[in-house]
Amino acid sequence: MRSIIYRLKRLIQGNHFLYRVLFNLATFNVDYCKQLLSTKSYPSRFGGMWTDRSDFPDKLHLKQQRLGLSQQECDDLHQWRKDGYVIFENLISHDLIDQLVQELEGLPQGHPQGLLMTGAKLEGPQPYAPELITPANSIRIVDYYVFSETARRILLDSKIVNFMKMVFEADPILTQSLNFQYGSGQPIHQDTAYVITNSPQKLAAVWIALEDVQPGAGELAYYPGSHHWDDFLFSKYFKHFDEERDGKEQEKIWLDWLNEEADRRGIKKATFLPRKGDVLLWHASLAHGGSPITAQGVTRKSLVGHYCPQGVRPLYHYYKPGQRKFYRHGSLQYSSAYYTRP
Repeated sequence: MRSIIYRLKRLIQGNHFLYRVLFNLATFNVDYCKQLLSTKSYPSRFGGMWTDRSDFPDKLHLKQQRLGLSQQECDDLHQWRKDGYVIFENLISHDLIDQLVQELEGLPQGHPQGLLMTGAKLEGPQPYAPELITPANSIRIVDYYVFSETARRILLDSKIVNFMKMVFEADPILTQSLNFQYGSGQPIHQDTAYVITNSPQKLAAVWIALEDVQPGAGELAYYPGSHHWDDFLFSKYFKHFDEERDGKEQEKIWLDWLNEEADRRGIKKATFLPRKGDVLLWHASLAHGGSPITAQGVTRKSLVGHYCPQGVRPLYHYYKPGQRKFYRHGSLQYSSAYYTRP
């Protein structure tokens, strides 16, 4: 089934309009269609969350009355709306973090069967190989939460979940995670290009510090407010990037555009130097990346998670039919592009 999907994709990807039509049909989503009927309310032609809408102040006032939101919750939502991120300091228990770090440090001696990792210099997901985890390779272990209840407890922490619920107006679904030992060194980018759902702007992410992050360790960098910028369209129609369809040159143009747009708007790059247990949540379209690693040998142990709301599906559910399952963690759900569970 998967090979048939890939062959059909290659047949039509040269015709971008046809590709767009078939892509939209294959990933049809009622909620996304509703967003498209009121695109003038959003900064993006691809819709978004209620916090993106032009009538955000009125909607927040109504929610405050109906749901009894606290002043702190309203302040957090205002910052999310304005800057595209919020920071919760000292959120995750150090005992829980130590437990996860101990698990990760024990992986070279014994790891789950089939554990995978990706990296800037690797061609696609590769079997876990600890000798490759160096600053130069930008290695990340993917979706470790499938094997680790500790990772799930951190990524589905109640405060993270409650904020996602407010933003999504639905329960969040954990769809991807990345464990880093060193800084990623990844250029400034937007998650909507690479982490794809059938409702492009209904996506959020979290960055969790597993240790105190030192300057020069490749700390997270971002452009505040960049989630309000105009859409960059790949091959004239698409919010997401597809290397076969779009080519690496378009990706380079887009990556350059993000920094050029920040310069044009006079927006300075901010960096996140958290303490252990601090958490940064960000909007799908916030432009962010990894700062250059200038402190040699210094780690930047961190855990990143991506989420979509209940009712939205990640794209891998369509082209990887074997990965369509949702799994339970208490009342919440998670999914993975890489692994299945019994």
